Amino acid sequence: MRLPPVGQLPNLKYLRIEGATAITKIGPEFVGCGVGNLGPTEAVAFPKLEGLIIEDMPNWEEWSFVEEEEEEEAEAAAASKKNGEALSPMSWLLPCLEKLQLFYCPKLRALPRQLGQQTTSLKELLIKRASCLKTVEDLRFLSGDLSVYGCEDLEIVSNLPQVRELYVSRCPNLRRVEELGSLEQLWLDKDMQEISSLWVPQLQEQRHKLHGDELEVNEWLRSS
Repeated sequence: MRLPPVGQLPNLKYLRIEGATAITKIGPEFVGCGVGNLGPTEAVAFPKLEGLIIEDMPNWEEWSFVEEEEEEEAEAAAASKKNGEALSPMSWLLPCLEKLQLFYCPKLRALPRQLGQQTTSLKELLIKRASCLKTVEDLRFLSGDLSVYGCEDLEIVSNLPQVRELYVSRCPNLRRVEELGSLEQLWLDKDMQEISSLWVPQLQEQRHKLHGDELEVNEWLRSS
């Protein structure tokens, strides 16, 4: 079973996908036809979407926006343009997305790489009970807050240069949190106190070195 190609709805602003228990993979078909390559002549997928919620997807394992071969070709093309002779491709995917929320997706293994490359307006990312997710990284446009809750296998949060607030609860294997150069506030559930000692000092040092002030560390009180 596949999701319909709603990425081509020109005026869609908010989308909630809930309880699609038969879905194991969300792929390019979700984006729609004609948006496979990262070229400026291609159509824009989800051109006005501001909020996306995906909830209660117990069998969802894979998430991608392009085929693997197309992604490799795009990376090769980007590498060849580093000499400055060509401009970067325009954002073709989710250019207006501000809020992304993922709830109860226990088998999801990874976030799509394009989230870090294309979602230039992203301000808020919330991930709750994605038990198999191991990394949240390379989201260079995420400029507000990141909340992760109940992600038991999460090991790394890295390279989020614009994130200002980080909320973490019930992530017992989170051993690396790094490269958050704009982080102002860190909120930790009491169960995170021990393992967070592996990376909080480095975050505090980074904050002082880059901005000359202290990282604010608070207890995150959760009601559930």
